[in-house]
Amino acid sequence: MKKQIMTLAAVAAFVVATLSSCATVNCGAAISSNAPIGSKVGEASSNIYLGLWSSKGEQNDLKAAAKNGGITKVSHVEYIDKSIFMGLIIKHTTRVYGD
Repeated sequence: MKKQIMTLAAVAAFVVATLSSCATVNCGAAISSNAPIGSKVGEASSNIYLGLWSSKGEQNDLKAAAKNGGITKVSHVEYIDKSIFMGLIIKHTTRVYGD
């Protein structure tokens, strides 16, 4: 019985460790201290595998996010990294605010 409980606990710990995720948000400062956030939002994202390569190359950069949101004047930028499957995959998103 003890062996079964220990096996079940080990399997549960492995599942929790591999399926859990964590996200971090890094906000870039507004371009000017009194700039409003803006009325438009644009995003571009890609997955990074094993920290080595991206699924979309440079398509998740600030320029692509601004283009996706129809933004010509950027006021605020957020970089969001979400770790998936014990950090083997990272979803990187660039979010741009402006007009």
